[in-house]
Amino acid sequence: MKIAILGGTGNIGKGFALRWGQKHEIIIGSREQDKAKAVASEYNEILEKFGHNKNITGTDNKTAAEKAEIIVVAIRYNQLAPVMNLIKPVIENKMVISVVVPMERNMCYISPGSNYPRTPIESKDFNTEYFCFSMPELGSAAQEIFTMIPESTELVAAFHTVPARKLANLEMELDYDIGVCGNSMHAKEIVFGLVKDISNMRPLDIGPLETAGMIESLTPLLINVAARNEMKDVSLKFV
Repeated sequence: MKIAILGGTGNIGKGFALRWGQKHEIIIGSREQDKAKAVASEYNEILEKFGHNKNITGTDNKTAAEKAEIIVVAIRYNQLAPVMNLIKPVIENKMVISVVVPMERNMCYISPGSNYPRTPIESKDFNTEYFCFSMPELGSAAQEIFTMIPESTELVAAFHTVPARKLANLEMELDYDIGVCGNSMHAKEIVFGLVKDISNMRPLDIGPLETAGMIESLTPLLINVAARNEMKDVSLKFV
């Protein structure tokens, strides 16, 4: 398949490119075409080092989306609206996978604009740094994306809990579960296959798109667990 990774120059994008680039044609998308091309060359060198074919190219976000069958949106939440508006004209009858997480540093709220209580922390030694899921008005980033795409475009939310650094380390085998949300069983089956393309990863059906907020909220949870408990690159396995 032809897979565009928008945000492919970032940490999680690198992992997707290196893992899927062994079996699929990968197009790195970025706001800067030259940066995307340079990063694609870097990823190809890594694949060649591990004995895999070099099948990664780079271009701007819109061109990447236009050329691909599947578009992985792996960008920051605050970049979502302009990027989706940019690619909307070229993603008819295609599939979008959202990895986007709305989260804030040192701030938690249930709904945008709401007042939330802050409980005083008395100990000066207490680490007050944390990340928290900041729920959009529609419930999740994926549900917002749904309002930004053509009716013919299928949408799935997945891969929110995979550690970026371990995903990009081809020497590591990842024994993780990946939650998948979406309203099209056809689209989810394709994503199940992409999960299984990464050795030892297991896809789990979480439900329709309306459940995406639950898996998006796990990303800041895992970051906090790792940061506060001297752990690195924490993920999930259901047993």
